[in-house]
Amino acid sequence: MDNLQKLYFDKAAVRGETVILGPALEAAIEHQNLPTAVKTLVGEMAASALLCAAALEFDGSVVLQAQGDDKAPVRLIVVDVSKDLSFRINVTMRDWEEGISEKAGLRELLNPAGGARCALILDASNRPNGEAPYQGIVVLEGDSFAEAMEQYFARSEQVETTLRLASDGKRAGGVMVQKLPSTGGVLPEDFDADGWERVRLFAKSAKDEELLTLEPEEMNRRLFWEESPRVTLEKPVAFRCTCSPERIENILLQFDRKELLEKGSKDLTVTCRFCGKQYVFTQADIDRIFEENHRNHPRPS
Repeated sequence: MDNLQKLYFDKAAVRGETVILGPALEAAIEHQNLPTAVKTLVGEMAASALLCAAALEFDGSVVLQAQGDDKAPVRLIVVDVSKDLSFRINVTMRDWEEGISEKAGLRELLNPAGGARCALILDASNRPNGEAPYQGIVVLEGDSFAEAMEQYFARSEQVETTLRLASDGKRAGGVMVQKLPSTGGVLPEDFDADGWERVRLFAKSAKDEELLTLEPEEMNRRLFWEESPRVTLEKPVAFRCTCSPERIENILLQFDRKELLEKGSKDLTVTCRFCGKQYVFTQADIDRIFEENHRNHPRPS
């Protein structure tokens, strides 16, 4: 498990990605104490984010976000995928007195009032300071997250996309195929005009149990053996958080120094919401952080 394979169908001008997640998904959310239905949705989003990152081959982070509307029990889900296909997840829940059914789906969890949003954010490795990352934001539509992502690509990227997802909260898998425009309007001599429709139908035929248990290589062989696609990437995926003491210190600098620790108060503990790791800062640590920042970035007189 925790592997991804990327394909290219030359005659049909179609690209495809397949991923399966197991221990990496469990490690990414084990500290977040989520309801079963939310874990299932998060698994689908994690698979989607990895498929998108593999398709885009972007030099930087690919971040997939789903923001629930005002009546949704889930406020925000964030899946952050790095260039090496390592990923991390953060889920923000609202205070919810009612129980959440294990069978609750996309609409119940994120979109009961129809105001949810879906965003794909590309944060380039060489992005200049002060320049905002690219964001594609659309209304979250559909009865499943697969449908929502198909709508996203159709509206925001104008790319025909077929996506199959499965998740049980501990494992997740997905297959995505996309019809690509011809380069400069030139098609190969053996271009197969019906290839896209066949590949799309094969991808749709993937069963949940297959997506949750088969390695991507076996999954693709079962689905696409008649189409003879080229394998363009095979790579393991992993949960990995990018938090560090330096990053947490930079976050602390955004607050008022006096508010962080009053004299005689307890140590300040900061918990990373992606991995659950705790960073403890004493009063002396706070003083050092702000004094070093003042020395390195003195204010103009």
